[in-house]
Amino acid sequence: MPVGLRCLLAWLFLAPFAGGAEVRRVTLGLVVPTNGPDATSLLRGVQLAVAEANDTGDAPVGLEVQGETGQWGTAGNDAVILVCSRHVDAIITPSDGAATHLILQVSGRTRVPVASLCSDSSVTDTGVPWAVRVVPRTDQEAETLFAAAQRTDGSPLHWWAVVPAGRPGRAVRRDLETAARFAATPLDQIVEGSDPKTDLASLIHMVVAAAPGGVLLWLPPSRAGAVAAALRAAGYGGRLAGPSPLNSPAFVAAAGAAATGVLVTEYRADADLRVRAEQFERQYRQKYDAQPDFSAAAAYDAAQVLIQTLRRTGDNAGYRQFPLALPTSGITGILHFDNSGNRTDALQVLTCQEGRFVPIASTEKLP
Repeated sequence: MPVGLRCLLAWLFLAPFAGGAEVRRVTLGLVVPTNGPDATSLLRGVQLAVAEANDTGDAPVGLEVQGETGQWGTAGNDAVILVCSRHVDAIITPSDGAATHLILQVSGRTRVPVASLCSDSSVTDTGVPWAVRVVPRTDQEAETLFAAAQRTDGSPLHWWAVVPAGRPGRAVRRDLETAARFAATPLDQIVEGSDPKTDLASLIHMVVAAAPGGVLLWLPPSRAGAVAAALRAAGYGGRLAGPSPLNSPAFVAAAGAAATGVLVTEYRADADLRVRAEQFERQYRQKYDAQPDFSAAAAYDAAQVLIQTLRRTGDNAGYRQFPLALPTSGITGILHFDNSGNRTDALQVLTCQEGRFVPIASTEKLP
């Protein structure tokens, strides 16, 4: 029997008896592929949360990171290593859907809680009761954008969408189609455009020729910015919109002037969010000499949810705290979850102005 499997079986046998003695020290595991477009942001966001937690004088928090680039299944191996060899108390998943599902398989068998940074709607359909999703679902974001970008007479725009290739693109496609049906919004075409080898000129020509009312750029920030810039340069004048991770310096830098007017969604702010966000941005700048993006903030929040939850466990196993009843104050808002681990907080629409994304008032009409 392989060593990893023996370790996993042993953990399964002992998990119910592990108790709370070891939980006084919280150890988080982070799976983040080194070649992921948001890898640096995710790691930095979690590191800041861990450092802040250790400054409080409460139970110490450790961090173990796994994320080698490899064939399909590597993320599952990473999760087994974190659980069996590194003895983590909880795991934070990357934004990649395939990796997240493999990690959830390990979580389901080991009772190690998970905070997911993946927006695929299928994440919380796995039935793992000690898993939560910190970021918005793709279908929720699309529905919010569809509602905000209607014509002045209230009728919906006709949309195209540009999505990643392969498995990530299939997951996005499924969720966007679900959102379009629910919102009764025409989604006329979904095309792949994430691979740098994609013929960008042909893609832009197709979009400009079809002249849809809006284009969803469901791509990593830098690639989405490049597509936005190419569309505007080719004369496309319709609406451009995308998911929360586009609230990123990488997107703004790649898009240039084309970033102006682009729409994204984020969770609605609470009364104290500005103070927390400014403190986070200041700490991030001081430590990394860079501007944080949405992915870094979401990773910080995922770590905070797990740290605060596990610090409350006392003599109980961490998984017994789920479903989560208590909210967590984070950088993306105050986090509340339903019994399935979905975040229940409302979304708002932001637009890019002078290189920064700012909220659109609920009474404001989009041009």
